[in-house]
Amino acid sequence: MDMKLFYGLSYNPFQKDVSDTTVETIDFKEMQGRLAYLCQTKGIGVFTGRPGVGKTYALRQFVSSLNPSLYQVVYMPMSTLTTIQFYRYLAGSLGLEVGSSKIDNFMNIQEYLKRMNSEKRIIPIIILDEAQYLRSEILNDIKLLMNFDMDSKNHCVLILAGLPTLVNTLKYNSYEAIRQRITIQYQIIGLEPQEIKSYVESKLKAAGLNVPLFTEDAMTALGNSCQGSIRKLNNLLTQCLIIGANRQIRDINNEIVMMAVNEVDMN
Repeated sequence: MDMKLFYGLSYNPFQKDVSDTTVETIDFKEMQGRLAYLCQTKGIGVFTGRPGVGKTYALRQFVSSLNPSLYQVVYMPMSTLTTIQFYRYLAGSLGLEVGSSKIDNFMNIQEYLKRMNSEKRIIPIIILDEAQYLRSEILNDIKLLMNFDMDSKNHCVLILAGLPTLVNTLKYNSYEAIRQRITIQYQIIGLEPQEIKSYVESKLKAAGLNVPLFTEDAMTALGNSCQGSIRKLNNLLTQCLIIGANRQIRDINNEIVMMAVNEVDMN
């Protein structure tokens, strides 16, 4: 049976590629505030968290809120590049002519970032996702790339986003110089247990369901099973809707959640 039809939903609110309301979790609000501050001060920001806790989503929502006439955003999801590939990718993403050597690209990129901020009053924002995979030579070059006017000014925002191992890497003595240049560092925990109910009900309401669907014991089971991961929670919720609709169950309880957990864990 079609779960949307059975539960009266206009769409599956837990599906990745749907457009619906944003649930402002504790982490989401904390991260938005820190990103806003980072844009004011410029410099380097480090945002880490386990897979599925909402790092990239929070970044995407923040970027979508920015005025494109005041900010130029470059998003780089490929962090396994060699040094020369990194500079070529960044230069091309900024709209610059890609040079043949590292030094040519480095100089062009740094001059462009400075010119955009100081002359055109546009703040470049460079986002390096999955930054835990960045090569050591690129991490070491970042402190040079962000060194403007004899290290007296910040002309752009550089965001490193990745798994918690990124923080461990940056603790090495060899990265002390870049560590001292970090303006913001935030560890994303994920959904708190008390946020599960609000998250689920807000998503369902956005899809047209205004009556409770999950029982209290189901909410507890969902919180215990997802362990803070929004991605895993969405997968579990979708599976719960599928199982519940197939069994024609109007109130999804702990038993249905456990069935969903078993099926999702097999994927």
